[in-house]
Amino acid sequence: MFDYRIILCPTDFSEHSDAALARAEDLARRLDADLVLLHVVEPLLVPVEYGLPPAVIEYEDAASARARDYLDAAVVALKARGVRARTLVVAGTASEQIVQVVQRERIDLVVLATHGRTGLRHALLGSTAERVVRTCPCAVMTVKLAEPARSAAKAGTKSAVS
Repeated sequence: MFDYRIILCPTDFSEHSDAALARAEDLARRLDADLVLLHVVEPLLVPVEYGLPPAVIEYEDAASARARDYLDAAVVALKARGVRARTLVVAGTASEQIVQVVQRERIDLVVLATHGRTGLRHALLGSTAERVVRTCPCAVMTVKLAEPARSAAKAGTKSAVS
């Protein structure tokens, strides 16, 4: 069995990230591992000549505070269910910050949501998960949100469970 002692679960607070967190919680419990919840506050792209305007700084501070509140509540719930957990909130580009946290915190496994974008949306927006998989020095598990049963039944297929 693999020795995953510290699991990182980055979140953007989407339902996709919630699915990854559920998987990370299950793994942490089964492997008796620590779980680190991470949120990256991505910078606003604002053209400025002389530094950051106050509105951008206030946005980053407010976004960081909201993320800490959400993650702290998630950690309380995880601990109540017997999972050792803690949080990190950092600022920067998500894929770069995830890899830096992996290195700094000695993470053994990253459990990361994938939004499943394809085509033009993927080309324009890129994929944080794809960049993390390519550059991360540890194992990365990607979790795709399963289709709702109605959509699968309507299409005549079974819903896939990641």
